[in-house]
Amino acid sequence: MTSKHALFALVLLFAFVISATAQIKTENVILITLDGARTQEVFGGLDLDILKDKTRRGKVEDTTLYKKYWAPTPEERRMKLLPFFWGTLMKDHGSIAGNRSLNSAVMTTNKMLFSYPGYSEILTGQAHDDVINSNDRKRNPYPSVLEFLKRKLRLNKNQVALFGSWDVFNWIGEHEEGAITINAGHEPYELAATAELRALSKLQNEKLSPWDSVRFDYFTFRFAMEHLKKYQPRVMHIALGETDDWAHGGDYTHTLESFHRNDQQFKELWDYLQTATKYKGKTSIIITIDHGRGNTIKDWTDHGERVPEAQYIWMAFISPDVSLRGEWKNAETIYQNQVAATLCKFLNLDYSENNPQAGKPIDRLFSK
Repeated sequence: MTSKHALFALVLLFAFVISATAQIKTENVILITLDGARTQEVFGGLDLDILKDKTRRGKVEDTTLYKKYWAPTPEERRMKLLPFFWGTLMKDHGSIAGNRSLNSAVMTTNKMLFSYPGYSEILTGQAHDDVINSNDRKRNPYPSVLEFLKRKLRLNKNQVALFGSWDVFNWIGEHEEGAITINAGHEPYELAATAELRALSKLQNEKLSPWDSVRFDYFTFRFAMEHLKKYQPRVMHIALGETDDWAHGGDYTHTLESFHRNDQQFKELWDYLQTATKYKGKTSIIITIDHGRGNTIKDWTDHGERVPEAQYIWMAFISPDVSLRGEWKNAETIYQNQVAATLCKFLNLDYSENNPQAGKPIDRLFSK
């Protein structure tokens, strides 16, 4: 090959790389997790069997939950429970995998089927059942995708943030303590810029939640939105928890109301993203869960190794670079360990640099 031909080939290669990069619109990524939010409610709304089991007096039709959330079809019921999620996000902007009635499955690869192993799989791209096998407050021995993105994108600490309702995220979210901004559990939000947020930061410990290690999602979401507006991070994880905690207590009313409040929070977040120049048309979002739950009135409150149904989860995607809309049908099974690589792929980064054993990006999202 002559030097002229070599130069021409190099120019073509450079033009191809520039063209491919220019096609990518995503500049920011947001991961949202809802702890233990069952596929049954997400795809089918109110579970009548559970409501009947919980109705001790009178007719089930007279209950507040029935009047508010019941409808004849799963599609109508889920729309009542999650109106913004189904009516706007999944209809006009994104897609969702995990409805097994449509031959779409999303599964964990860890066999623990509880929170720390699930979140670690999400954030590191790999299950480590031999090491991460409890919910103890122990530092994650594996670097997270959040730390990787901070390094690759050369971001400061406030530009990569995790806000979680569960205090153990202080240990899950980063391998190197202090690498990113983490605010979790009942800890105050020290970066609050307004008197209102400082008051909320104090109030979270005056109006204690029923759980020692988990605060109400309201506080988590408010602090996350404050941080988003003030520091405009390029990478954020918002980890909400009430869908799991109320369910563990067998409180179906609060479980459903938590779903509904989370839907309202999705709307508030989305509305802000559409008004902010930094985020509009430039932000990819993944919404998923750490584990599923049981499928019967006897085990819907639980998960873990003895509840095999809990290996089934769901995953939703909203991205300016993805054309898929609505529910996945007749699709290949995807896995929890693919989240980290997919977040990076949205930003045109290769997560295998951080963990060669991690799950790969979800092909269907990126195939034209």
